[in-house]
Amino acid sequence: MSDVRKYLTDKSTHPLEKTRRYSKARASSTNATEIDAVTTLELPVVDIAQLPTRIEEPNLPELPQLSLTAMERIHSRKRMQRIRLTPIIEQENLNNARGNEQSSSVTQGYLSLTFDLIKKSGIYAIGSMASPLIALILTPFLTHHISHADYGAFAILSIAISLIAGITQLSLGSALFRVYIADCETQSDRLAVISTTLILLSLTSIPTTIAMLITARWLSELLFGNAAYSNSVSLVALVILAQNLTVPGLSWLRAENRAALYTVFTLISLFFNLGANVILVGVLHLGVPGAVSAIGGSYAVVAVCTLPPVLQRAGLHLRFDIARKLLFFGVPMVLSFISVWVLQLSDRYLLSYFGSLAQTASYTVAYTLGGVLSPVILGPFGLAWPSILYTIAKRKDAAYIYQLVFRWFSIVLLVAVFVLSLLATAVLNILFPPAYHSAALVIPIVAVSTMFYGIYNVFTVGIFVRRKPWFIIIFTSLAAFVNVGLNIILIPFYGSMGAAVSTLLAYALLASIAYIVNQRVYPIPFEIGKFLFALLVGTGLYAGSTALGKTQNTVGTWGIYMCALALYTGCLLLLGKFPVLTLLKKSFSKIRRILSHEQIISH
Repeated sequence: MSDVRKYLTDKSTHPLEKTRRYSKARASSTNATEIDAVTTLELPVVDIAQLPTRIEEPNLPELPQLSLTAMERIHSRKRMQRIRLTPIIEQENLNNARGNEQSSSVTQGYLSLTFDLIKKSGIYAIGSMASPLIALILTPFLTHHISHADYGAFAILSIAISLIAGITQLSLGSALFRVYIADCETQSDRLAVISTTLILLSLTSIPTTIAMLITARWLSELLFGNAAYSNSVSLVALVILAQNLTVPGLSWLRAENRAALYTVFTLISLFFNLGANVILVGVLHLGVPGAVSAIGGSYAVVAVCTLPPVLQRAGLHLRFDIARKLLFFGVPMVLSFISVWVLQLSDRYLLSYFGSLAQTASYTVAYTLGGVLSPVILGPFGLAWPSILYTIAKRKDAAYIYQLVFRWFSIVLLVAVFVLSLLATAVLNILFPPAYHSAALVIPIVAVSTMFYGIYNVFTVGIFVRRKPWFIIIFTSLAAFVNVGLNIILIPFYGSMGAAVSTLLAYALLASIAYIVNQRVYPIPFEIGKFLFALLVGTGLYAGSTALGKTQNTVGTWGIYMCALALYTGCLLLLGKFPVLTLLKKSFSKIRRILSHEQIISH
């Protein structure tokens, strides 16, 4: 017994001590030094006494007992494996953390761009949405107080204002926006841009106004075949001058991102136009001259409000270097503007030439209702999109973001076209005289045409990023040429429907050409297949719902419309990979929890 006690107390002969000496000897070797040099987490030392004892089971075979040396080797190997894996695990954790930070920053980047676009579009949308609301009040008002033919003449004068004002402006509004932001670094240069723009506009607008006042009778005979509208043509000349004088102030507000103030002036102009029409046309019964004067007054109010601050800050002096930049950018865009005008508005004049002013009036009303998509969605998006476009272009994932913009913008447009096509027809039948109801079929065609124009604006991303704006002139010129040719062929046979179909085919061609060229210049994986499928589904649902609605009463008809709209919206959200099912499950589970909680409280 004493020998055993001596053996156990003698550290030199203890097997555990021998194992520890062996381990220390290995730790002093080269390989062990290299391992210990690695920064690791301290691992707890496990004592043999802490290991669970073996429970003997009578029915189980006896397991071989491991010696203390073998146990030390096993734990040593496990510890070595942990030491080797620790830097790898730490690196993986670091990479995961970096990946999470990058994904979080990317998500925040997407959200910031989205919120910026929505914010700017939303502010601009206030004024843009007020425009169709005012038109919804003003257009039926004018059709009830002006004869069918006179309203057609008013439509022709309106498109004449658009054409002549666009030419005399030389696209200086867009040129100011670009030169002000991209080419000017000092405040004095920016103010010189505004002053130079005002002088250039005055040099083009004032002589044009004088020439139109002198030749008003001849222009009336050219447009209408008689001189009965000479006074209205003279007023058109003054309207063009007032509209051009609003360009420097409004463009300056856009360049300075003063979206709220820009919207305020837009609202002032719209409401002044409405009030002036009520007084001049409704009360004083001035007819077409009164309606034209109301338009001129609305522009004059904005010019009076914006010109004094512009003159006070920028003064009135011409910088030839800035004038060259403005004209170099703006003048080539005039041809593009003319092409767009021919594409969008020439059908009115051709309809009056091959048909009558009454047909032009009905078509104009239907076009106004079907084109509500433009001021409500395309207008705000177009005002906010340029600055966001170039911000996205600087990112590495720009192509993917452009794809997402197209996906959700096209979904919004498709839903809006479906809703507009259903509502506008009801508005036409309720608010307008019966003489205008025959143009109801034009409304959905015009709505789809407007949608294609919105899609075209997204398809030109690469053209602007690569700075090849001359493609725009080629696209619009070709589409305008096709539109005029189709109008000349179809209007004599089909009247307003021929004009609407011509516009639809021209806009579809415009979007298709822009897509093809953009993929060569700046490839973006636009989801064209999904878009065309969604358009086909929407067309089928609209045709089916309108056919079923004709056989029902008013309540049944709108019930069918609402079901079709809900079905179509759900299909679009699924195509857009929107987590509809997840949101529905969360909503149902939340409702179930609320109901169960209320039941518990009631009991």
